[in-house]
Amino acid sequence: MEKINRSSYSKLILYTLIYIAISSTIIHFQFNKRYLIFNCVLSFIPYILTSFCANNKNKKLLCVLLTLIAILFYPNALYMFTDLTHIKTSDYYTVIDGIVNYNMDYLVWIKLGAEVAIVTLSLILSYESFINILKTVNCYIHKFASFIILIFFSGITGIALYLGRFLRFNSWDILKFKEIIGHLLYNMSRNDYILILVFATIHFIITLLFFNLKRN
Repeated sequence: MEKINRSSYSKLILYTLIYIAISSTIIHFQFNKRYLIFNCVLSFIPYILTSFCANNKNKKLLCVLLTLIAILFYPNALYMFTDLTHIKTSDYYTVIDGIVNYNMDYLVWIKLGAEVAIVTLSLILSYESFINILKTVNCYIHKFASFIILIFFSGITGIALYLGRFLRFNSWDILKFKEIIGHLLYNMSRNDYILILVFATIHFIITLLFFNLKRN
């Protein structure tokens, strides 16, 4: 247990230092991307909570509460993936008479690197949170159970991204439960269902990719 705790603390310190480095870059160069700094903080919440639970499984009631809170914030990591839509290709290149002219200002490429890096960090935190949950419920070594849980989390992430990106609900808007359920039951179009499926599939694929990397 002591070895596991030490590993968890080492990871948390490393991720925090990377976060500070990226955030400092965004602030120092005055990139208009400070919302990424806040959104990434939300990705740390489920990671910290689930890490505690994975290392303290004997505290069952507390872990149930913390895991439920973690699940509320869990979709924020993939939500940051949709923040990449704010990238303007015109900042990086223009096409004049069929000729591509790239912007050679190093600052725009630092900005792109910072955006991609902080979104990647958020996705890694999401994956780590998912693994912690599997460990907490003792399903990490059971492939079929892990697969079922992955489908469940992909589903709730797809729904959460739809609610967050298009209806502008936040994690703490769970208090508007009746309003959210009412919309999902009575105001959904076929395209809305497809959007949820698309986001769920993206989460599913990204998590499988991380699984494969860790396995090898």
